[in-house]
Amino acid sequence: MKVVQRGIMKILPGKMAEAMELNEKYMAIVTRLVGVPFTMRRYTPFLGGGDVMHTIIFEVEWDSLAAMAAFFEKAMADPEIQAMMPKWEAVEESHEVEVLTLLP
Repeated sequence: MKVVQRGIMKILPGKMAEAMELNEKYMAIVTRLVGVPFTMRRYTPFLGGGDVMHTIIFEVEWDSLAAMAAFFEKAMADPEIQAMMPKWEAVEESHEVEVLTLLP
């Protein structure tokens, strides 16, 4: 069963450039871990409330929950990703994650 992981990150004011730089580094590390370019769609709201300029939404489609879990187990054991976590905490106000199933 395919699943979609959606993340909604609220970035602290003045930290968007730093967050985008961290994301580029993260994507390079993840590509190395999985051995192929990692596909993540990234969005920012076009309209909405006052903090939309500080919001990043990302989506990743996984073949299964097991594939997603295996990826995170490998990723969270990686020393480079572990070293990035405090850097993310310094730029994020909040980070929500949703896991969705695709409708037929």
